[in-house]
Amino acid sequence: MAFRVSPGVSVTEKDFTNVIPAVSTTRAAAVINSNWGPEEQRVLVANEPELVNLYGKPNVNNYRNWLNAANYLGYGGACLVARATTSTSMNSGFGGSGALIKNKDVYDQGFSAAAAVYGTAVASGAGTEFYARFPGDFGNSLRTSVASGVAGLSMGFGTHADGGAMSLSGSAVSTEIIASTGGTGGQTAAIVGDTLKIGNLTTIFTVTGVTHGAAGSTISFTPALSNATVTRGTTAAWEHKYKSYVERPYTSSNLEFVGGTGDQFTILVLDEDGKFTGTKGEVLEVFNGVSLASDARDGDGNSNFYVDVINANSKYIVAGNSLLGIAAGGGSAANFSINNGAGGGTTFGNVLRRYDSGVSGAYGNTSSDSEMLTAYNLYADSDTVDVSLILTGSATPGLAGNIIDIADARKDCVAFVSPEEADCVGVTNLTTGVSNVKDYRNTQLNKSSSYAFMDSGWKYQYDRHNDTLRWVPLNGDMAGLCARTDNVNDPWFSPAGFNRGQIRGVVKLAINPTPEAQRDDLYMDSINPVVAFPGEGTVLFGDKTLQSRGSAFDRINVRRLFIVMEKAISTASKFQLFEQNDSFTRAMFKNMIEPFLRDIQGRRGITDFKVVCDDTNNTSEVVDSNRFVADIFVKPTRSINFIQLNFVAARSGVDFNEIAGV
Repeated sequence: MAFRVSPGVSVTEKDFTNVIPAVSTTRAAAVINSNWGPEEQRVLVANEPELVNLYGKPNVNNYRNWLNAANYLGYGGACLVARATTSTSMNSGFGGSGALIKNKDVYDQGFSAAAAVYGTAVASGAGTEFYARFPGDFGNSLRTSVASGVAGLSMGFGTHADGGAMSLSGSAVSTEIIASTGGTGGQTAAIVGDTLKIGNLTTIFTVTGVTHGAAGSTISFTPALSNATVTRGTTAAWEHKYKSYVERPYTSSNLEFVGGTGDQFTILVLDEDGKFTGTKGEVLEVFNGVSLASDARDGDGNSNFYVDVINANSKYIVAGNSLLGIAAGGGSAANFSINNGAGGGTTFGNVLRRYDSGVSGAYGNTSSDSEMLTAYNLYADSDTVDVSLILTGSATPGLAGNIIDIADARKDCVAFVSPEEADCVGVTNLTTGVSNVKDYRNTQLNKSSSYAFMDSGWKYQYDRHNDTLRWVPLNGDMAGLCARTDNVNDPWFSPAGFNRGQIRGVVKLAINPTPEAQRDDLYMDSINPVVAFPGEGTVLFGDKTLQSRGSAFDRINVRRLFIVMEKAISTASKFQLFEQNDSFTRAMFKNMIEPFLRDIQGRRGITDFKVVCDDTNNTSEVVDSNRFVADIFVKPTRSINFIQLNFVAARSGVDFNEIAGV
């Protein structure tokens, strides 16, 4: 306290209320290979709709890991998901070289701000490329349509050397329209659903097809459009399919202040092929009133420059003049044309193409083990990533072993493993199936770890996203049972059995070890049988870890009990760092730990405990080496694996006390 000269009262506080913090036990980690979503980045997912929103629906290439993660989420836990990359990954885009923008961090690190100039047609070569936000061929479904207004543009038609072709001219775009009869020409900004009204004709011509070729584009109309329809000088009104989404643009106040006009326009992001929504041409996003001026501001003072707005707010695309290491592409101004002329008309461009000058998004059908492991390594650091359960999905034995190594090194989570699909799916002989699974565990995987848990196979389940039945590994369900156990009891309760081990969504099992001898055969090798009992559901019928040596840690409830205790107590112990190593600190530490252990004891996790933290283990040598030692002894509660019922028949005249214990 500060030195006082005159009498007074000083107030100080000492906090002796430190408690052990709660730790997460139901956060899982998974890796999937998908056609959309951030690559090599962890994203916390709470439920299956979020999984769809982030990574798209399951497909024929990724449904095993995708549905496995979804199965886990169905039991009530949250899951960190990382998307594995492939060697062929690429983001869709228009013009230029191919880009690989794995996630937002990669984009932020490689992005160079655009230098767009107001009042000029902004071509792709001038730095206006849009790229799909994430790699993969899902991005090929994206199209951006750019509109500078909602009014129809007056256009003059003339004859063309190509039969069935007319020349279309506007103040900021020159394009050719080629009728369904054929021909070639320049780029077009038309999209399916646009309409065209010519002169005083009452007929409305609707664009029904746009085919892009190397030399140009062909537009098909209903009814068919031909040279006979119009004569030179006839005007036409072109209306955008998505006119209702477009607000009439204005001049931003920033630009008006310096004497400019007409910088605002609209960007629509479309699902051209329906990969995202299931409906072709669906509007995904609308950005009204964005500006071509790099210094434009909205009413709140935030940047209204279209590059900044798109990059900050779009779920589907990124914009900018370049990404470091990516060359600017070619293309004409017609591909991104904003009509800022006196006519104030409307022109439209399709910038994010998968056609002639475009770059297609690519994604390999599968990720290699090394690529998958790169994603799993995102969970390797226990100091920065909090997970308790790791799903291996349909991993090969080599990859599964590497994932178990991650759990072993972390020492605060359990890896859940299933045999390979070929070991059990389609194997009609139960004995052969059991033998295959045992061989996977003992020969191919060949791991002993209390931080790993192996089930006996795969399940056949309904994939509602594709209206079909799929074979899916069970390890997502196994981890899910742990999450559900944590929600209804505590982590130190076994997730197996008829009370907590009921598995969801099972049509049938690849192998169903109903004979007890088959279950015994699996259990002796620390493989936990999953069994479909007639009339009683599909149940996890084992709780062994993959630790080969017999001890308390060969049971998952004991392993998870110690994970909780070690994680919570070590977290609380960090606050003892740099404190005085004396009897006061040691007593404070014991007073913090013992109520926590008593609570676990009251909740049936341990039967007894003792904490030693005094001068017996903090000797002068320990203290002088700046160390602090606490010995925590616990007796874990064991799960019941075997029940013996002894029935004794006695004569009517016998006292039970006489024969009890015989």
